[in-house]
Amino acid sequence: MTRITPVSHSTPKSLSVSLPHSAIATTGSDLLKDAKDAKIVASKKIRFYPENKQAYHDALMLYRRSYNLAVERFRNDDYKDASGKFINMRPAIKAQVEQEQKESGRAYNSIVSDNGTLAAATTFKAVCEHNKKLKGAKEGFAEISFKSRKGSRHSFSIDRLPKGLNPCVQALGKIHLTEDVPAEAIGKSCVITYDKGRWFIQVQQHIELNPEIQGKVRCVGVDPGVRTFATCYSEKEALIAGNNVAKTKLFPLMKQVDSLISQKQKILNTQKGVKFPDMPQWARDRIIHFNREIDRLKCKKDDIVLDLHNRLAFELVSNYDVVFLPTFETRGMVTRKDKKVRTIRRNTCRQMLDLNHYQFKKRLKWYAKKYGKHVVDCNEAYTSKTQSWSGTIDEKLGSSKVIKGEGFTVDRDINGARNVFLKCLTR
Repeated sequence: MTRITPVSHSTPKSLSVSLPHSAIATTGSDLLKDAKDAKIVASKKIRFYPENKQAYHDALMLYRRSYNLAVERFRNDDYKDASGKFINMRPAIKAQVEQEQKESGRAYNSIVSDNGTLAAATTFKAVCEHNKKLKGAKEGFAEISFKSRKGSRHSFSIDRLPKGLNPCVQALGKIHLTEDVPAEAIGKSCVITYDKGRWFIQVQQHIELNPEIQGKVRCVGVDPGVRTFATCYSEKEALIAGNNVAKTKLFPLMKQVDSLISQKQKILNTQKGVKFPDMPQWARDRIIHFNREIDRLKCKKDDIVLDLHNRLAFELVSNYDVVFLPTFETRGMVTRKDKKVRTIRRNTCRQMLDLNHYQFKKRLKWYAKKYGKHVVDCNEAYTSKTQSWSGTIDEKLGSSKVIKGEGFTVDRDINGARNVFLKCLTR
């Protein structure tokens, strides 16, 4: 991250910003008193290494199979009796998956099977509630779907985490944790996740809120982008985070992934119609090697993005009280409508999706809740092409990195962040 501060205080009045009197918070407000010493229930994600990996893979398949069997009944309207009440599907599904697990030689656990069925029921009820709110609409309806084994992330839940810190020790075997488990997580439910070759456990954690807004409120405007992940502008300084990170770090990794996928597909093309267990040994070894390398590179990319998100979110909530964050509609930018040509290039679309702006917004809001700060969603209209010192719109700006006018030459991203700051602050 690059921090830019004025070298002198001889800034023209047209470029100076002062906070309005209405933005001053009172230190003795009842809201801050109530928030102090309050606790919230959160989750902590811990990486672990299982001794018996096959048992955990069997549990993932068991959970997914139970979930999909329940979804199949929901989609076929086979979940109510003659009186219209919900049928208890767990006994029938448990009996079916137990028989299938025995025939395939895999371990069976009734708790994992029950949780898969209950998760499908919870999802189905949420979908029904969502569709009820859209009664009379023509689009936007949701539909419950199956879990695919081809996904890169799989998970299953366990009702209670025992004191030994090893879930279902007898059925699944021991695990080696990389961090300590919070005391409040013992006896509570937990989620086991397999993500691109890495195992994680999500446990319960209690976090105390730490509201710190006292006296003058410090505000900052954030301008999300592609060449620069985020540019922040406040009363005293500008902060540039993730400059060219997508182009120099993420995009090369994804090009390597594309090359590996291409090599893997060439081997699969030579084995058309042959299932993986029936392939020659050399083909299976090469496919396994390519899958591991693909997962390794994707994990490296995810770690870079996650580190950037955490660093910037903590920086913002540590130094500012109110963050103005525009809604960055990436889906609308990358989607082709009626087979029309997109206004942005394919490489730009991919870099923008790799940066994962929506996940950053959720992470920033979580940090703000934890530290008692505020994130304000705003509109970024008239921020990128508008000169912040005069309000004139530059229609010929194009993809230029700077914006010029009336004797000023300003970085485009800093100008956009300043417009977000001024627009939200003077409402």
